[in-house]
Amino acid sequence: MSGPANDTAREFADLLLQLGRAAYTDSAGGDLTAAQWAALRYFGRANRFSRTVSGFASFHATTRGTASQTIRSLVDRGYLERSRSDRDGRSVLFALSADARRRLEQDPVESLVRAARQLGDIRLSAVAGELRQVGDYLGRQRDDFAAGRCEHCGHLVQADGAYRCGLMDEPLAAGEIREICVRYLPKEN
Repeated sequence: MSGPANDTAREFADLLLQLGRAAYTDSAGGDLTAAQWAALRYFGRANRFSRTVSGFASFHATTRGTASQTIRSLVDRGYLERSRSDRDGRSVLFALSADARRRLEQDPVESLVRAARQLGDIRLSAVAGELRQVGDYLGRQRDDFAAGRCEHCGHLVQADGAYRCGLMDEPLAAGEIREICVRYLPKEN
């Protein structure tokens, strides 16, 4: 099937891929690999339920083995700290070290963030909403792309100014709703 709509959809996909490659090109040649940068970004933005090897593997669309190697290298370098989950005592959770937080101040993807900001808040919000819809569609089609911010999740319960994760049955602080969760459920339109 061809035509203007198909051509525009193809251009959209090509542009997304090109922007992704450009962002990762900026991280080439440094002392961190693209996967290590992705892990630092992920653990800096993931919620307390998602800071695991499995969570990173799911979000980054890689195997648990590959994710584990990436995370281990960051632990060895002092960028990630491991701890046992208070929730179940078995899961291992990861958090950014102070060195990692300082390192993220030089994140090469910030050039893409700066470029996106030139759209202005209203346009940028609209584009982000459209991209979220594309991601949600892919997630429903694949039944495996389940990652997004809590504020857009179907599990989020808001009552009397308070937030709660309906899936985990846990209260959420206002700041937590902007974090990434791998148990994300797209809201029904």
